[in-house]
Amino acid sequence: AKVGANGKVCLYTEAAAHIIVDVNGFFPAGSDFSALSPARLLETRVGELSTVDGLFWQIGLRAAGSVTQLTVTGRGGVAPDAEAVVMNIAVTGTLGHGYVTAYPCGAPRPTASNLNYGPGDTISNAVTAKVGANGKVCLYTEAAAHIIVDVNGFHAST
Repeated sequence: AKVGANGKVCLYTEAAAHIIVDVNGFFPAGSDFSALSPARLLETRVGELSTVDGLFWQIGLRAAGSVTQLTVTGRGGVAPDAEAVVMNIAVTGTLGHGYVTAYPCGAPRPTASNLNYGPGDTISNAVTAKVGANGKVCLYTEAAAHIIVDVNGFHAST
């Protein structure tokens, strides 16, 4: 999360909840990382709020074994020449045991997963992915699921 005034980060909850926050690290001023206010880049569900620019919105359940080529550069504050993006990837409406793998489009799909899920799960994970051909990150979906992606920052080209 981008640090705001007086070193604070604001947390919003839609419903009453206990909140636990763990800090996993930080990027010092002057690093190649640029934190962003979260912006939705992919929303496959029909009837949900739009993406930041209306692209990759309401495109439907991602089929088992499919690859979604998501344009990330030039959207939601991501620089056109970003080398990597930091995203939150979520799945919901899952129809089986599966996983999502995020990788640079134009490169071979790795055998590792970024997010594992079971039937009926709604689950998310923070992911850093290298940006590939034409500013895209590919999302391989092993079992049918809706996918939601929010960008949180990017690493600039060096």
